[in-house]
Amino acid sequence: MASTKRLLRFLPFELIEEILIRTPAESLNRFKSTCKQWYDLITDKRFMYNHLGRSPERFLRIDDNQTVQIMDPVTGIHKYSPLPDVFRSPHSFDYMVHCDGLMLCFGGHPIYNRERDIDLAVWNPVTSKIKRIEPLVCYSKSDYFGIGYDNTCRHNYKILRFSGPLSYDDPEECEIYEFRSDSWRSLDAKLDLDIDTDCQGVSVKGNMYWIAATYVLSFDFTMEAFKNLCVCPPFHETRRLACFSGDRLSLLLQHGDEEVSTEIEVWVTNKLSDKVVSFTKYFNVTSPQLPLLQYDTDMARPGYSIGNHKIIMAWCEGYVKEDDDKWWSCITFYQIDQGGIRKQIETGRHGSDHYGDPFICSYVYVPSLIPVPD
Repeated sequence: MASTKRLLRFLPFELIEEILIRTPAESLNRFKSTCKQWYDLITDKRFMYNHLGRSPERFLRIDDNQTVQIMDPVTGIHKYSPLPDVFRSPHSFDYMVHCDGLMLCFGGHPIYNRERDIDLAVWNPVTSKIKRIEPLVCYSKSDYFGIGYDNTCRHNYKILRFSGPLSYDDPEECEIYEFRSDSWRSLDAKLDLDIDTDCQGVSVKGNMYWIAATYVLSFDFTMEAFKNLCVCPPFHETRRLACFSGDRLSLLLQHGDEEVSTEIEVWVTNKLSDKVVSFTKYFNVTSPQLPLLQYDTDMARPGYSIGNHKIIMAWCEGYVKEDDDKWWSCITFYQIDQGGIRKQIETGRHGSDHYGDPFICSYVYVPSLIPVPD
């Protein structure tokens, strides 16, 4: 490292910036202490967002051994880090939504029996910073959450909370939390609560998207309004919504039963900034023994991403039976192309009688240095 520092002293600063902007966020987080000039550059908003635009996707999951796993979907290499105390049982988080390297985490006790059992926090896995978000009044078990930003001021991130009535007499609720003011405010927005609870929402280019019945419901954080974006293709057992190519949506449909699947369809939209958005079939996979990407009461929901050259990458949980007739729940990373399973890597396993894991097996995120506000 000392020889590297001496060499960098003789390089023009513009060249140093070009080198650093291609450096992984985890390394940059350590390099901030190299010198004041580097610190000023790495913590500069312009640099952070330029670096974010070049950062490749990663998979993240929290396993039952109290660790965080980060997977590079291209190489299959995964790393481990200690699990923050705030994620440990009984106050573990069940769901996460990604936006610019920040993870909005929400959940609570395995059995929600009180409104205040729900917790909400924002976490940057690279910097390890976590901020709990206190409710305006309280959170409830019927809440939905999203994270995004106003396109006129990107670094002013916002959190959306909306909720259906807990009983016939309760009103619908909708609130916005602004990081800049560290406060919630009520929002008078019309919304459709027919949301697919098995389909996690996704944040793309500062706005949120969910599947609601037969269409995609969006929330614009600039206009602070809901919109029915487009119609979803017909589906059978499973559908998963994700970000595609940075500015579009992908929809993964899987056909099969609870034990075996032989077909997956992938649909993508045009750019979400276009006036009219619609889905087009991108490709399909027909092959025996495809991994189940559907939700099952005994399994965690997987994360997935659509890569270059029409490849599905997914980190899944599934049962396997060993020679001693004992069943295990295995965590496996898959690369699937149009010909079927291209690569699979087992990253962990536990006994089939194990309980208490998060409801989501993995998440796709982009490592960044975007700070979590104090």
